[in-house]
Amino acid sequence: MNKDIFNSICSQVFDSLKEKEQLTIYFEGENSQYFRFNDSKLRQSGIIEDYAVTISIFNGKKSLQSSTTISADIDSSVNNLINEVSALREPLELIPENEFTVFPDSFDSIDIYTKGELPKRDDILDMLMNIIKVDKLTGVWTSGKIFRGCSTSEGTAHWFEKDSFIFDFSLIDKDENMVKVLHPGSDWNKSKFIAVFEDAVEKLRFMNKPKIELKPGKYKVWFEPNAVADFVDMFNWNGVSESSLRNGASCLLKMRNNDEKLSHLFSLNESFQSQSTAPFNSRGEVSSDVSIIENGSLKNTLVNTKTGLEYDISSNNAEEPNSWGMGEYMRSPVMQGGDIADEDKLRMLDTGIYISNIHYLNWSDTLGGRITGLTRYACFWVENGKLVAPIKTMRFDDSFYNFFGKNLLGVGKETLARPVIETYDGRNPGETTCPGILVNDFELTL
Repeated sequence: MNKDIFNSICSQVFDSLKEKEQLTIYFEGENSQYFRFNDSKLRQSGIIEDYAVTISIFNGKKSLQSSTTISADIDSSVNNLINEVSALREPLELIPENEFTVFPDSFDSIDIYTKGELPKRDDILDMLMNIIKVDKLTGVWTSGKIFRGCSTSEGTAHWFEKDSFIFDFSLIDKDENMVKVLHPGSDWNKSKFIAVFEDAVEKLRFMNKPKIELKPGKYKVWFEPNAVADFVDMFNWNGVSESSLRNGASCLLKMRNNDEKLSHLFSLNESFQSQSTAPFNSRGEVSSDVSIIENGSLKNTLVNTKTGLEYDISSNNAEEPNSWGMGEYMRSPVMQGGDIADEDKLRMLDTGIYISNIHYLNWSDTLGGRITGLTRYACFWVENGKLVAPIKTMRFDDSFYNFFGKNLLGVGKETLARPVIETYDGRNPGETTCPGILVNDFELTL
């Protein structure tokens, strides 16, 4: 698939519209190579070419959507979409008008090509198998192109194309100790991957030590960037959405209504500067960068067109609700870094817990900002700035008003861009960029 094919399909479908009809066509696609490993053996491989579209037809204050697939066969794809439009016409006449329905404004068209140096498909497997030399590696490699596009019958035509790879794997020893690694990028560097892999092997060796069982209580903790990214991503669930704030479900209500603040060390933006994901949304509206939390103070939220109309406020062209039920969510969140150098993190932790990964996160008290979850994989007890032993898995339950607020002691200088790894609806170009953080009195419950 390419831009010219997509634009040709769209223009022919737009030509089929009747008077007063308007149409948007949103495209999500990928051309990917994947390998699935278990016990360091190849178990599955394949090539995925998947091109999905969502069409939205408008007639005044009425609108309906339909989803289907297209291909590089222009004639077949045009016929398919014209049939989809035709099938929507009769039910569109029957539904009532909605005062918050509006066709998107026209925007200057955007073309973004994020090129990378990916390994050749025929070389990937040999390249990986020459490095993977442990008994139990389980994981998935995906690489190739990710596409986004959006065209409207009023002339807007956006295109986004990105080269990327992700190797998401775990090393597992005979005692079922595990170290999880997420190695993403757009430019493959064998030496860099070997260094990452060897670091994981060394951590796995360290996991052979007897595990320390910690008692419930409050501890000083260093969170690695991947763990921080999990916390930040929770703001997409009843957090930064203006609609969520207005209906009283947002975890940021205290910041809006009571002027509660987080630490001055905590700043969070929605930023498209890295061009890692498309800056246009599924309506073809171009989203701007948004300063959400600045030095601990809530400055802005994400507002889509419907919310803007409903509450008579300005929209910053946030995204519409997705298939996971998230609306007005961050597609490229960036937490600003601080001044703790990577080589100083354990020294500044001194005595406490080093947490590399967390999982099973959920809100235990949304309005109170409390998040519960588990420590996972390579998490260690630290004394005098030195790793002592791995810890047994612990459940935590604490509020981000504490660990991003009064208990935030410091922020790492280095930031890590963690891509979206879920592939339920296909590969996603979004990513969350975060540093590590040093926290006091983090609450472990059992």
